Amino acid sequence: MTSRARLVYTVGGVVALLVVWELVSLVVDPISVPSPAATAVALADLAWGSTLWVELLITLKRLVVGLAVGVAAGWVLGVLAGVQPRVRAFLEPLRWVLMTIPAVIIAGLAMLWFGLGDFTVMFITAVIVLPTMYVNTLSGVLAIDPRLTEMGRVYRFPRRLMLSEIYLPGIASPVLAGLTLAAGIGVRAVVLGEVLGAMSGIGHAFSRANSLLETEELFAWIGVLLALLAAMEFGALRPL
Repeated sequence: MTSRARLVYTVGGVVALLVVWELVSLVVDPISVPSPAATAVALADLAWGSTLWVELLITLKRLVVGLAVGVAAGWVLGVLAGVQPRVRAFLEPLRWVLMTIPAVIIAGLAMLWFGLGDFTVMFITAVIVLPTMYVNTLSGVLAIDPRLTEMGRVYRFPRRLMLSEIYLPGIASPVLAGLTLAAGIGVRAVVLGEVLGAMSGIGHAFSRANSLLETEELFAWIGVLLALLAAMEFGALRPL
């Protein structure tokens, strides 16, 4: 499929979603599902003032820090576990625990340990995205052709050269796939952390709008989150 055809189908999918949204808003109570037009007006009101930009910057800071810590830790541990079977066996229980415990329980424990604030939200985000990056990195290392690593050992490649010339190129594709997944999971994690453990940010604004039944503003914040994730994916991850 050509790039132009892909773009046409993508635009068609967006239009279809908007049409379905509009039709649903016509048959249900506006308090439950506002129309796209009402949501656009609420979004414009948020953008006209400082509310949207302040909350967006707060959430973006927490997301970037939490995502960076979780992705870096998952990448390093994944490489170590892929290279050393003993490390992989040692980390397997931790991987299982982090992937099994529900995100809301992780958020509850973080609030119990650290209280409310930035650190809690960043901790929640890092812990939730870490296993995704770890599993993708580990899978990439284990999928490397063993003949390449055997060649490196036969020719006595130093560890630095093995890492830069065999392992890093070999895991590039799964690592970037893991990074894309981690970005989406990170957005959901930071919003969950802000809903439960912060007094600012998009998640807190979303929770406030929900409690006040300001549905247009609630849907507007959902649109902001979608735009944030799209900017990360198409502005950074896809080009990378």
